[in-house]
Amino acid sequence: MKRPIIVFTDLDGTLLNHHDYDWSAAKPALATLRERKIPLMLVSSKTDVEMLALRRELGNTDPLVCENGSLILIPEPLLASLGIEADPRSISDQYYYDYRGLPREQILTVLNELKPDYRFTGFAWMTVDEVAQYTGLSPEAAALAGERKASEPVVWRDTPEAFTAFQDQLKQHKLRIVKGGRFYHVMGQCDKGDAVRSLQNRYQHHFGAAPFSIALGDSPNDLDMLKQVDAAAIIPHSDGSHLEDPALNKAHIAPKEGAAGWNEAVLTLIDR
Repeated sequence: MKRPIIVFTDLDGTLLNHHDYDWSAAKPALATLRERKIPLMLVSSKTDVEMLALRRELGNTDPLVCENGSLILIPEPLLASLGIEADPRSISDQYYYDYRGLPREQILTVLNELKPDYRFTGFAWMTVDEVAQYTGLSPEAAALAGERKASEPVVWRDTPEAFTAFQDQLKQHKLRIVKGGRFYHVMGQCDKGDAVRSLQNRYQHHFGAAPFSIALGDSPNDLDMLKQVDAAAIIPHSDGSHLEDPALNKAHIAPKEGAAGWNEAVLTLIDR
């Protein structure tokens, strides 16, 4: 009997093209996943409101991992089958909100304390227009990107040496910083890999057997996720370079960037 399959995917630069956020080239693979009833979990640094909007666009009905693993959203209809007994106070708009990091307010308090000693800026210090300029998003979409609950994207403007000291300071406050496609992300001691492990266990309960798990990503903040699965796919950047790590020497390297590469990689890995 074949093992059930589950798929985890990063968004920006992976399922979504880096420059225009388009995903239309991935439609064949998305349709195949739907036909075969393979769960597709979106895993991103994006906020819950951004991801819920995209989830509706994609016609997706599976759990979401937001803000680099700081928050998991699970649709209420899936709770029983995934073995989750949720506190009703954790359910909002028919989603169970599983917080795994630290509240943004706590993160901003620490960053405010460190700001006089290091050169950086975060979304909290930017206008919506500035966020739009940095991200390439429309002002409306940029506003959604700023509605964070458990992390803070920052633009680093200081030296590499200062960055090392900054990391050490964050650790003292039980925070970490990870590099994404466009920004560094300051967050609690959690990551995409932790969230993926949690959902792998949930789907083992759902299927009654350990699923074969696939993950796709393109950036350093995807490493923890890619290392947790049975089959990893790396989506290359526009210049042909791609994420490298000794633990991923057997990963599938997509032949193209963005959604087109994602489409090929998904179809290749699920047919293996």
